[in-house]
Amino acid sequence: MKQPLYQQILNDLKADITAGTYLPEDKLPTELELSERYGVSRITSKRALVELENEGMIYRLRGKGSFVCAKDDLTAEKTVAKTDILFIMPFPHNAGLGDYTQGMLRCLEETSYRLQVQPHQYLSSTDVAEIVAQYAGIIYYPTNNSSDLELLYGLHLNALPTVLLDKEFESLPFSAVVADNQQGGFEATQHLIAQGHQQVAFVSTEHLGEVSSVRERYFGYMKALHAAGATQPIHLKKTGTEEVSVYLEQVTRQLLDQGITGVIAENDIIAIQLINTMKQMGYQVPADFAVVGFDNIQAASLLEPSLTTISQKFEEMGTIASQTLLAEISQPTQVKEKHIVPVELIVRKSSQIESGG
Repeated sequence: MKQPLYQQILNDLKADITAGTYLPEDKLPTELELSERYGVSRITSKRALVELENEGMIYRLRGKGSFVCAKDDLTAEKTVAKTDILFIMPFPHNAGLGDYTQGMLRCLEETSYRLQVQPHQYLSSTDVAEIVAQYAGIIYYPTNNSSDLELLYGLHLNALPTVLLDKEFESLPFSAVVADNQQGGFEATQHLIAQGHQQVAFVSTEHLGEVSSVRERYFGYMKALHAAGATQPIHLKKTGTEEVSVYLEQVTRQLLDQGITGVIAENDIIAIQLINTMKQMGYQVPADFAVVGFDNIQAASLLEPSLTTISQKFEEMGTIASQTLLAEISQPTQVKEKHIVPVELIVRKSSQIESGG
């Protein structure tokens, strides 16, 4: 089997170091020089250097380069402490979710650690070895429960301190910081029932088996229906490949056909899109349909009508995630925990007709 390109670079560098071509403290070729020499990408050459560092043959100094270690004499100055913490966030431009970052920065400001925020796409060009070599720990916001399982398990095998945000993986032993999604779904549904809605539907674009947060919200919805002695759950889910806009038009027609007047959406983004779709189709919110979202993003209060929603405490969750990660960095054997952060129902116009006067 043909060896990977990075392995060829790695083997050549190891041979040169062993043969004395590069002596202790000699600087190795840069990532760019290696990529040009071997006709490969910088990602490939970088991986070779990361692997060499992991084997203890070289040390790397930020902004200076890679150097051969002195035999049996790797001093404290050459062992560069990893002070960067990586936060992978799939929705970097989503207004409101940035409060996660504020909570993390607040926690880290009195420490020597720096927060590096990267979009989810960053992982497509970065492998486990590089993350382990560069970062002291990672706070990871999964997109769904099948996303990047290989990467996450690799982090586990390499014992890199990792904390999950918003979702959890039952098969992976990571600490997680999540909102009380089930209680949120319960309170949202209970609110609509109290408003007199005889039938309440749950609308989602995600498969419940893939996204733990949406699944918990749905369970909370079911729990509230059961507690009220209401009818069977009505789950209007996106199952095909149609555009979300088409799906939401279909949802609106289904609501009409089934006489459903109350809607719990999986999140604020879907709730806002649904309200806009209803308005475009000539219906009024909340006169025809009452809608409740989840997350309390900034746009929820700016919408007309303003959106009733379940508020997550993003900043507090970010702080707890950082605190948990720092504890695991200092004590790697610490027992992994699940932190559940309370939520709050924010009642606005989309679910409640204002009385006159």
